[in-house]
Amino acid sequence: MMNISVFYAHILQAAEQTGKALPELLLGVREAGIEAVEMELAYLESYEETHTLLREAGLQVSCIYQFYEMDAADEKVQQKEREKARRHIAMAKRVGAKRILVVPGFLADEEAQEMKKCADYVQMSAFMESNAKIQRIKEGMQYIVALGEKEGVIVTVEDFDDYKSPVSGMQGILWFLKNVPGLRYTLDMGNFVYSDEDVLEAWELLKDYVSHVHCKDRGEDVTCGRLNKGLLPVAAGEGYMPIAELIGKLKNVGYDGYLAIEHFDAKEQEECMKRSAAFLRKEAGSC
Repeated sequence: MMNISVFYAHILQAAEQTGKALPELLLGVREAGIEAVEMELAYLESYEETHTLLREAGLQVSCIYQFYEMDAADEKVQQKEREKARRHIAMAKRVGAKRILVVPGFLADEEAQEMKKCADYVQMSAFMESNAKIQRIKEGMQYIVALGEKEGVIVTVEDFDDYKSPVSGMQGILWFLKNVPGLRYTLDMGNFVYSDEDVLEAWELLKDYVSHVHCKDRGEDVTCGRLNKGLLPVAAGEGYMPIAELIGKLKNVGYDGYLAIEHFDAKEQEECMKRSAAFLRKEAGSC
């Protein structure tokens, strides 16, 4: 059975847009059939009252995400990142989140351009093995995955929409999944278009690793490439991404995790969350 979650940042933005208090919005989210929230580690650490607000609204934490600098060569930065990893796993245990998402680091522009030229997995693997930043990121990911395995927390990466990210495309993601045992994958339905890749093709390549899902739709704006018709944030089901088809594929493989609503910077977050939840409940059927 699939459940629905939403990024807590959307609720915060809805509060700014509407002037409504957080407790009121959280209750409205729960009434819409949303059962959990995606939280940033830094926010949870900074705002202790969030734990109480979520509990009172009857909301769980589906996943905790955080940005890292695992690419850094400086030993002090590496030590700081490992401490962050320990806090990340500890927070997941504290709030009952079974999975976390790591955005591990970024390449320099020239390195990213070189990575972008890799035409297949063989070329991608050769690039990854020869790049010092990638090797440091691999070691950092191995460290946090090992911590997670000890505590029963699943560590994931997603297809991140920044060309400097080594996990922005499907072959880069596959390399990390193959080279960091135990690492899992968060499918972001709307991010492969950023790299001009087909999410349905990526699904076939990466489906065996999927442990979490971001339901991000995209609205048409201007044609940016072969697949990218625009990157406007819209409610799930109202853009051009094949979300219904992907949910069908998830059902076929027995996926029983969360479908996380994601539309950062939507103009009407409260209404978008409600429409997204209604669409996902209908498509998932058993929600």
